[in-house]
Amino acid sequence: MNRVDRLFAILLKLQNQHRLRAQDLADAFAVSKRTIYRDLNALNEMGVPIISLPGEGFELMDTFFLPPVLFTADEAGALFLGARMLHRQSSGYLPGSIDGALEKLWAVLPDGSRHHIQTLSDIIQFGLPANQFNLDNPKLLTLQRAITERRVIFVRYHSYGSNEVTERQVEPLRLYFFGNHWLLIGYCRLRQAERVFRLERMDDLTLLNEAFPPREVQFPARQRIEVVVRFKHEIVRWVHERQFEFSLQSEEDTPDGVIMRYRVPDDKVMPIKAWILSWGAGVTILEPHSLAEDIAAQARRMLDNYPVAIGAGD
Repeated sequence: MNRVDRLFAILLKLQNQHRLRAQDLADAFAVSKRTIYRDLNALNEMGVPIISLPGEGFELMDTFFLPPVLFTADEAGALFLGARMLHRQSSGYLPGSIDGALEKLWAVLPDGSRHHIQTLSDIIQFGLPANQFNLDNPKLLTLQRAITERRVIFVRYHSYGSNEVTERQVEPLRLYFFGNHWLLIGYCRLRQAERVFRLERMDDLTLLNEAFPPREVQFPARQRIEVVVRFKHEIVRWVHERQFEFSLQSEEDTPDGVIMRYRVPDDKVMPIKAWILSWGAGVTILEPHSLAEDIAAQARRMLDNYPVAIGAGD
């Protein structure tokens, strides 16, 4: 890092962290304390009011604020494209503020950056799924409040695998948006362990008055099964396009087809069964035998739904 960049970075640190010791800054930028003292003097000479507090460190005067940050053309382009994606994919209070924020940013950009952004906007379009996620979803807002205030929630939860509805008290810890679904990471008092809950499977959600102490997310080792399937060569290309999430371990080309191996968490067995069934006669399950039997039984039950069509074909 050159000196100019370091001076600006020191300013940002002082503004964001309020008070820092010379040793803290030296460690952050991998320079000596003497170099930091010279940098602080240089900033003072440039008119930046830095106060030295003996034994405590350095801080900016309360009346000093940095001017608006100048973005490079690529940085500004990234912000505009990211904002457009959020605007297209979501609804609620946050996307509603995007247009105003972009107008303010556009007003302070130089002509070169504006031209770069306009070019990107003309040649890049986003065809995102029609089902937007709603940032004003009452359940999502309740969970945000529960996590912020560390309050226990009551949940009536509908499990996908067993089709069972259970009532639970959960200490909510984190929210994730993954695979077009909102997920809550929390400590489930019913199971006495961390669990993942999908927002749309919460049939009922209530914020309780009980507070809980801070808790680190410590996930237990998840049980996984190995699933081995063989795809016919003619559909492998399409399988690659619709690959099953992130559990593919390896693939091997053989004369009879391409063998793919998956390590599947125990809570993903139902989804991979549905995914395998979607490939019809183009796929064969090699392992485990129990999964092959399960899907064969499912296929027989499917045949029972079409007796007229089968008879006509005979």
